[in-house]
Formats: sequence, C-alpha cells, structure tokens
Amino acid sequence: MIRYCKNCLYPHTKPDLTIHENGLCDACMYVETLNKIDWEKRRKELGEVLEKYRSKDGSRYDCIVPVSGGKDSHYQTLVIKKEFGLNPLCVSYHLPEFTELGRRNIENLKKLDVDVLEFTPNADVCLKMQKIGFTEFGDAQWPEHFGIFTFPVQTAVKYNVPLIIWGENPQAEYGGPIKDMQDNKLDEKWTRDYGTRVGGQNEDYKTIEDLEIYGIDKKFLQAYRYPSKEEINRVGITGIFLGYYLRWNVKKQLDIVKKYGFNVHDGPTEGTFTNYENLDNKVQGIHDYVKWLKFGYGRATDNASILIRLGELTREEGLKLIKEHEGRIPLKYLDEFLKKWDMTFEQFIEICDKYTNRDLFKKDASGNLLRDKNLNLTKINYDNI
Repeated sequence: MIRYCKNCLYPHTKPDLTIHENGLCDACMYVETLNKIDWEKRRKELGEVLEKYRSKDGSRYDCIVPVSGGKDSHYQTLVIKKEFGLNPLCVSYHLPEFTELGRRNIENLKKLDVDVLEFTPNADVCLKMQKIGFTEFGDAQWPEHFGIFTFPVQTAVKYNVPLIIWGENPQAEYGGPIKDMQDNKLDEKWTRDYGTRVGGQNEDYKTIEDLEIYGIDKKFLQAYRYPSKEEINRVGITGIFLGYYLRWNVKKQLDIVKKYGFNVHDGPTEGTFTNYENLDNKVQGIHDYVKWLKFGYGRATDNASILIRLGELTREEGLKLIKEHEGRIPLKYLDEFLKKWDMTFEQFIEICDKYTNRDLFKKDASGNLLRDKNLNLTKINYDNI
C-alpha cells in the first residue's frame, strides 16, 4: 500500500523522502522552518557573500551562473545582475536535442546584458549515453545529470572564477533528507549524492568512467568529469544555493521573468499540467515517465506538491491535475528517440516494464500488469489518497 503525505501528494516511495508520524513529508515540515526565517537578514548575508567574491579589479568574471534558459536560471541571472550588480558568466550545458522554445529562451537570456557560454556535447556520444542510461539504469538523462553539474565547475576552474550561483536546493524544494534541506552550498559531495545519481534510486554511485565498460572511449568524456580536488582548491571554488538566501517561490519568480521576455508553452508540458518547466529538453518526458514507473510519482506530482505548499492549489485540486496529466506514455518525442536508439516501441515498453515497481500498479489474476487501450498502467489505491 502506498502512503502519501497528508498535506501534499508525495508518496513514501519517493527516494530520500520520509513521511513522519504526523503524516507530513520532509518538504511539508520544512515549510514551517522557512516561515520562521528572517529573509531580509538572509538577503543581507547574500550581499555580503557576493561582495566578498566580486572581482575588485575587473580582471575576471564575478561569478558563474549555470543556466538552461529556463525560468530559474532567468531569475538567478536577474538577481545577480540587476539587483546586486555583479558581472556573471552564464554557462549553459544543453543536450543536442534542444527544443525551439529552449533556443528562444537562451537567446532571450542573452538580452539581460550578460555573457553566455554555451556547450553542446558530442551528439553521438550523448546518444550512446542516453541509450545506455535508459536500458541499463532506467534513466535516459545520464549525460545531462553529469553535464549540468560538471561543465559549469570546469568553466569556473578554467576562468579562475571562485563563486558559482546555483538556484534552489532541490532537497528543500522537492523534499529530501531533512538533514540536507538547510544546506547553502553545492559541492562535489552534493553532486555525487544527488546531482549525478543515475537512475534516482539509492544505489552505488556511477562514475563517468563506468561508461568505458560500454565501449565509450574516455577521451570523449571530458565534459562529464568533475574537476580534481587540486583544481578546486587552487581556485577556491564555492557553489551556493540562491534559494538558501532568498525565499523560493516559483509563481512569483515566473511573473518576474516573463516581464523580461521568458517564454512558456502554449499548453501544458508533457507529463504535467504546468507550462513553464522542462521547456528545452526533449528527453525529459521519457525520464519523468520512467520515474513514475519506478516510484509511483512524476513531474505533475512534483509541480502540484510545490504549489500546494505555496498555497496556490488545494490538495484535491492537485490530485485531480495529477490524475489527468501523469503516467501517460510520453509520445511527443518518443519516435525521434526510438529511431536514434534503433529501438522499437515494443522494446521500449519491455525496458519500461523492467524498471516498473509492480507493487504500485494494478495487475490481473495472473500477476500481469494491466494496461488500458493506450498501454498505460493504473496505480493502486489511486482513488483513496
């Protein structure tokens, strides 16, 4: 039986999440902590940190801001550039399968009077990594998991820029071990524990060298390696979560960045009900679908739970939206990836079944997963959350 947080809609099967005796998950309990924080004091602390790292003679960039072109990176850039007056280098790692909307938003970000360094990995190598990640670990986002957390740090080393400004702390925003929710720094340990944990499950850490087992030459994996401790120490690199210093509110921040030209979908993003997330990444739908199969929740649950905690949705409204949008086979870009992966739809379903937690879904008397006419599964006790 799946247990759910009594306030939001997270199930107990979510990795790193605890639903406590009071019926609340880590993330919902943490909201009470956030309400007690003196955010003006935190903002002042941020200003002191930024001033400490500001280039005094203009010989280097003041900081690195990792960006995707999404709503969060637009907001990070605006805060650092417009409010605090720093000169950041915005660094973007993005997959070869960049959407048109993603491109428009990256180009819009460049209008914020900042330098933007874009990096697109070797398409063939990236494709192999995606297929390996999907078939071997149930996670087609393997290259992105590494690239977005390694390339900005590599850039910081190369340009001798010690400060990296990340966005929100995912453990605080999405719920994780409560001990890590108040962290203000993103370092190599955090990257290993959370950022590059392939598959999402609690398993042994997969290093990028593991790819050599699958026939990918290490010379093509430069973009995915975290700098050495010697390089980190030489530059004195510190990565901070902006969300530690500023109260993170996706709805308010969205209103701000839209005034500066940020573009959203005309309708909901595949796999959820919002139109402002995952606008640049075609493989995200596949990732979120397999996450739903593994753990019984997907992107719509993430979005609904955050909005419930912000008071933007009731639990009942969120549940209705989840049932409407979550758990459908992601068809929008699926044919494109199946062709590139040399994989049939039947093989795709077979691999999905391999990673499906069968205890979470309805089965027939013989124990076979029940599918509707569109081959979608149905969660157990879905009507009694």
